[in-house]
Amino acid sequence: MEIYLIGIIITISGLYFKTYIQEKAKIDALKSENKKLIEQAEKIKSKYSKELEELKKEHQLEISKRRYKYESKRDQYVSFFQFLDQFTKDNTTKSQEKMTLIVNNFMTEFLNAQDHEGQMKAITTMSNEMQKLTFEASKDLIRIKQETNTIRLIASEKVIQKLDMLNLAFDKTIADSNKTLNDLPLLIMNDDKHSINENQRQLEESGKTVKKYNDELIALMREELDEI
Repeated sequence: MEIYLIGIIITISGLYFKTYIQEKAKIDALKSENKKLIEQAEKIKSKYSKELEELKKEHQLEISKRRYKYESKRDQYVSFFQFLDQFTKDNTTKSQEKMTLIVNNFMTEFLNAQDHEGQMKAITTMSNEMQKLTFEASKDLIRIKQETNTIRLIASEKVIQKLDMLNLAFDKTIADSNKTLNDLPLLIMNDDKHSINENQRQLEESGKTVKKYNDELIALMREELDEI
C-alpha cells in the first residue's frame, strides 16, 4: 500500500514538475517575446521620432528660406521703386528748370538780335542746349534700365514682361521728349503754337503710359510677394 502511495506521489510530483517546467518555459517564451516586442516598439518609436524631428527641421528650413526669399524680394522691389520715384521727381524738376532757363535765354537773345545772323545764333545756342538735355535724358534712361536688369534676376516672368513694357514706354517718352526739344527752337521762331501743343500732348500721353505700366508693375510685385 505504501509502495502504491509512494508511486502515486512520485507520479503526481513528476506531473507537477513537468507542468511547472512547461508553464515556466511558456512564461519565459512570452517574456522573451514581450521583450522583443518592446525593443521593436522602442526602435519604431525612435525611428519615427527621428523622422518627425527631420520633418520639423525641413519645415523650419523651408519657412526660413521662404522668409529670406520674401524679405530679399521685398527689399529689392522697394529699393527699385524708391529709386524710380526719386529719379522721376528729380529728373522732372531738373528738366523743367533747365528747359525754362533755355527758353528764357533763347527768347531774350532772339528778341534782342539785330539781324538774321543774331537770330540764327540764338537758335543754334538753343539747339545745342536742347541736345545736352537729350543726352542727359538718354543717360538717365540707361540708369533706369540698369536698375530693371537687377530686378530681372529675382522677378517672375509676369514681372519681367511688365518691366519690358515699362522700358518701352520710357523709350517712347524719351523719343517724344527729344522730338519736342529738337523741334522747339524753330516752332518758337515760327510761332507754331499748334505743333508745340501737339508735341506737348504726345509727351503727356507717353507720360501717362509710363505711369500706367508703373502702377501695374507695383500691383504684380505685390501679388508675387503674397504668393511666397
